[in-house]
Amino acid sequence: MGDLMLQIMDLTGVKPAEQKLLLTDPVSRKTSDIGGKDLKLTLANVPLKKGDMLQLIETGSTRAKIASKRQSDKQKAEQSAAQEEKNKKQFHMTFKAFKKISGLPVIPDYLSYLSASSKKRSVSSYAPNVHWKLQRYRHLDVISFADPQVPQVFYRNSTPELKQNLSRIGILFGRYVEDINPLAEQNLTDDLNREKKWDFDANGVRADVFAVYEPPQEAVRNGARFITDPREVVVKGMAEAMGLEPVGLMICKKKAKPDANGFQTYLTGKELLQVAKLQNFFSDENGFSRFGCILLEHSELIEPVGLAASDICTGLERADLLDVVRGQPFRLRTRVPEGADPSMMPQFYIPKENDESGGKNQAKEKISTGDSFPIDFLTVKVIASVPKGNFKLFKHCEFPVNGSMQDLKNYMKRHSNEGFSSKFSDFNLLINLPDFFGEKETETCVTIAKCIGNKEEFPTEVCNKLDQW
Repeated sequence: MGDLMLQIMDLTGVKPAEQKLLLTDPVSRKTSDIGGKDLKLTLANVPLKKGDMLQLIETGSTRAKIASKRQSDKQKAEQSAAQEEKNKKQFHMTFKAFKKISGLPVIPDYLSYLSASSKKRSVSSYAPNVHWKLQRYRHLDVISFADPQVPQVFYRNSTPELKQNLSRIGILFGRYVEDINPLAEQNLTDDLNREKKWDFDANGVRADVFAVYEPPQEAVRNGARFITDPREVVVKGMAEAMGLEPVGLMICKKKAKPDANGFQTYLTGKELLQVAKLQNFFSDENGFSRFGCILLEHSELIEPVGLAASDICTGLERADLLDVVRGQPFRLRTRVPEGADPSMMPQFYIPKENDESGGKNQAKEKISTGDSFPIDFLTVKVIASVPKGNFKLFKHCEFPVNGSMQDLKNYMKRHSNEGFSSKFSDFNLLINLPDFFGEKETETCVTIAKCIGNKEEFPTEVCNKLDQW
């Protein structure tokens, strides 16, 4: 009975002690007061059964509470609808859709403007001003983990760094896939029976992640530094043999504290510059990059967050015009590159501190070189997801990153009952194979990697070598 009264309170706002309930008999139409029943009674002992009609008798106080509850529900519904409409307006287009509507965007080459001779300059030879706004498109729409165990293992490997309040990073290896919009193949018609052309929501790009490579690194707060990797060429070659390429950066860290003003973003300024630098490294001839970032923050409920640096951010990082601000992790500042003329620096305009337009309003607050600014509008949201179904490329995810011969013996012993194509299906094992086999068997290692990447059985000659080995 108590649970029933609590449900009525959720619907009407009237507390159980103030509820006066009448039960109407469906046959005789007689009513009985059940409001004073013991709250611990079961509904069967009231007696009350499914389909019975209950009436809540309104008094002056209950009527006011019910009206207040209805008004509150109405306001919540209106606020929810307004927020939903706002979210619809702020979504990121796919790059193909934006290009079709607005044309191919251009990332200015700021370094060429700054390094040009200052003599006899025309107006068009000056660096274009920077008006920062929320980027309306993204080059990568979804980062999908084919195997949920991949980020879990990386998080577990990051435990020593997390205990020291440091960060750990890894390179996501996967494949880019163009998502075909299911509505694009349908014959849609409008009210006048005219065929609709599905132009706006063009095909998006998804990165299917199959493995995380943890290169040699120096863990620091608010990021981590890559150090020289002696196996860089080997890892790249084996990944290419598997049909994989670097598609993103993964960062595992504790959530940073807000600054003095209570402001914070997912990425710190140092981390954003690191992501922008990697996007520039993995970019095409136009400077565009599909490279993304996944952030794992240490908390009770770990939810991967997908992000990327905007095109204007990568362009400024490429020209070395951005720098971190000491003591302010969520801000960056502009700087004059070495050898550049300060008078040739572009003018920077950022959104106002209290701007709540989500980046839609024109940036009108001018900042001087060296002034700091928040970085939230320099990032692009990317969807992080796990697909339904089994799309794993590797059957195992347990071999150490820098495994030894003893690790290999223990691994083979655990999987002794499996065939070669199954027991060798581990990313870290495959990138360690050239060290185990030696330079003379490089071709064998590449063949094994290709078979795993294509989900094919090993050739007979490779199986014979593995039996002898």
